[in-house]
Amino acid sequence: MRIEIISNSSIFTKNLGKKLSRVISKGDIVLFSGELGGGKTTFISGIAEGFDLKENLSSPSFTILNEYSIDNWRKFVHADLYRLENTGEINGIGLDDYLYDDISIVCIEWGDKIKDYIEKEYLEINLSYLIDKSNIPTKRKIIFNSSSQYWDLRLARFKKILEKSGE
Repeated sequence: MRIEIISNSSIFTKNLGKKLSRVISKGDIVLFSGELGGGKTTFISGIAEGFDLKENLSSPSFTILNEYSIDNWRKFVHADLYRLENTGEINGIGLDDYLYDDISIVCIEWGDKIKDYIEKEYLEINLSYLIDKSNIPTKRKIIFNSSSQYWDLRLARFKKILEKSGE
């Protein structure tokens, strides 16, 4: 399943993340791709906010991986693989511990770098700039791609949430 949405603002993008959090469960993996500054961290912040995380979520570009406790039985993991050159470097950061633990919700920026490495179903979200007539990127195209029945069902629920909210 594929869904395309145009975002006019960072607030809209963040709210989209909050709505997506309603269909994400423990054990889920969401991979983000797109240009630098395209809104990946903003979207992930919305997901975190949807889980009532109060921490100021910033991109873990230098630490690569941040873990947050949602409650006593779930973790929210935010990874940023921008600085990784190849999949071999993944072994040293402990990401595998979260990908397959069934209690973590894992959001990975620059996830396209490792999608062939992951042996589990995941949702792909691509954010790209839309340039207006004045050559200024004021909007984003956000594309949700699923290649599994599991995520098709979740995206169908997400689509209904969007339709109810008029988006």
